[in-house]
Amino acid sequence: MPNTEGSRWLLLPALAIAFAVSGCGLSGADGQEALAEATIAHRSDDIPEGTSLVVAEQNASRSLPLQLSGATEELPYSLDFADFSGGPAVIEALRSGAADIGAVGEAPIPLAVASGVTDIVAIGLEANPGSSGGYFLAAQPGSGIETVADLKDKKVAYPPGTGRHMIVAGLLAQAGLDPKTDIEAVELAGAEVAPTFASGAVDAAILTGVQYYKVGAPPIIGDGTGINTGINTLIVRRETLGDPAKAAAIGDFVGRSVAANNWITAHPDEWVDAYYVGTQGMTPEDGKSLHDHIGSGKYYPIDEKSTALFQTVADGQLETGTMSTAVEIRSYVDGRYNDIVDAQNNADGSEPQPLP
Repeated sequence: MPNTEGSRWLLLPALAIAFAVSGCGLSGADGQEALAEATIAHRSDDIPEGTSLVVAEQNASRSLPLQLSGATEELPYSLDFADFSGGPAVIEALRSGAADIGAVGEAPIPLAVASGVTDIVAIGLEANPGSSGGYFLAAQPGSGIETVADLKDKKVAYPPGTGRHMIVAGLLAQAGLDPKTDIEAVELAGAEVAPTFASGAVDAAILTGVQYYKVGAPPIIGDGTGINTGINTLIVRRETLGDPAKAAAIGDFVGRSVAANNWITAHPDEWVDAYYVGTQGMTPEDGKSLHDHIGSGKYYPIDEKSTALFQTVADGQLETGTMSTAVEIRSYVDGRYNDIVDAQNNADGSEPQPLP
């Protein structure tokens, strides 16, 4: 179903508390237990009793690593997670006050700013440059579509306002096609893309790695390599940072998120078994193949280099017509927690690769 630029930022009624965290650690409906205990480099002592945080995430992407790594042991605040479908819904959860922190990929922030949303700022930045991100532009088997250029006048499904939208636009532009006029765009919610493709209603679709395997591994004509930066962000409302208790708790959460992320890199087999197999329902073989293909991102301090990489995302969206307004990304990032990121990476012996 087509979406307008304005409607894609309406709050979606997808709020569902997935996990609750106590001082004893994360507990969830899936019954997973911590597999290892993370060492937390930074522990804030200025968080008042009774402070709480709600984190808007997608597909347990933040809560599960925290849970498995044991990074939420001895929390000095209460922590809840709410699961949403897509970055735009996460951003609206923050803006409505339904969440304090959000986890989104590389595309939603520039798109939101271009749409007039200016009260969101990134306070944590993970990147995985050189990875495809596990985003695959797939064609229907037997369709005769062998290259991206073959998509002219074809139906292509993607979720608007997302990283997948950005990748589709980038691939089309590289093939000399105008995303607005040379294809029949079929804009769908992220979870609807794979079923629509599987039904044969579209000629091609941009799929996540999990979706790709679940629809039978159809022919791939392009992926996110060279377009995707692997950026994932932790975002908050600007006004939330003005609350000393919330700001201190958010800094603590950033450090624990870095620890959990580093745990994934150090425990790939456990992560594949828990996430790709246990949560996403993939076979162990497919899960390992996808994880090996994607690799693991690292948290970086928000500095000139990481901000410049993030700026390439906004510039690319403008160049490919995904958005029509230029965005200066440095106005929407905040590096106040950089020391926490560096301290946790040092504690874990994790050294992020140099950014391009």
